[in-house]
Amino acid sequence: MTTLTFQNTTLSVINQNNQTFLTASDLGKALDYSDADRSVRRLYTANADEFTAEMTALIEMPTAGGIQKVRIFSLRGAHLIAMFARTKVAKDFRKWVLDILDREVLQNANQIQPLGEEQQELLSLLVRSYQFLFVAHDLREKVNPTVIGIDIEKHFSGYHLYNLGHPLRQHLDKIRNYIQGNAERVMIVESMQSLLTPTITHKVVFK
Repeated sequence: MTTLTFQNTTLSVINQNNQTFLTASDLGKALDYSDADRSVRRLYTANADEFTAEMTALIEMPTAGGIQKVRIFSLRGAHLIAMFARTKVAKDFRKWVLDILDREVLQNANQIQPLGEEQQELLSLLVRSYQFLFVAHDLREKVNPTVIGIDIEKHFSGYHLYNLGHPLRQHLDKIRNYIQGNAERVMIVESMQSLLTPTITHKVVFK
């Protein structure tokens, strides 16, 4: 397991979504609390409204007492805990954890490789396809409960309208997640994100 060292304290690194997290227990030891885990959890509980979901989490981990739920903190979360701490080392810890955070951000940025021209073209096609499919799904939702929907079921079977409903919605969600997962690697992130919220009041024109 990867570790970090603050002064004389060794902290075990927990990797969550390619980010460094520290346990409440290790964090408390680094901040020089005698009752490390409980002291940090107490600080968190008293100020929970200032933490986002990305800054802390409860996960199951093997401990001396078996598998237990353990509270962990991201580097930002650890810094915020240290802001509330009143121990002598808290100030030095805050400086140290920000240096680690800067290093992590730089490392993650260097790992993001730009998409090639073919990949960018594929991503653009997916965005355009998402637009057209979104309009088709929206049309189905509006038509289905009407007389038009009844006529379609009568003359062409309801299979077509069904596929444009829940099954298409599931595929739209998958396409959206894929695009959003790759959009950060493209210079046109903002324009792509806006395209993912189609304006269905306009006509779709194929060229």
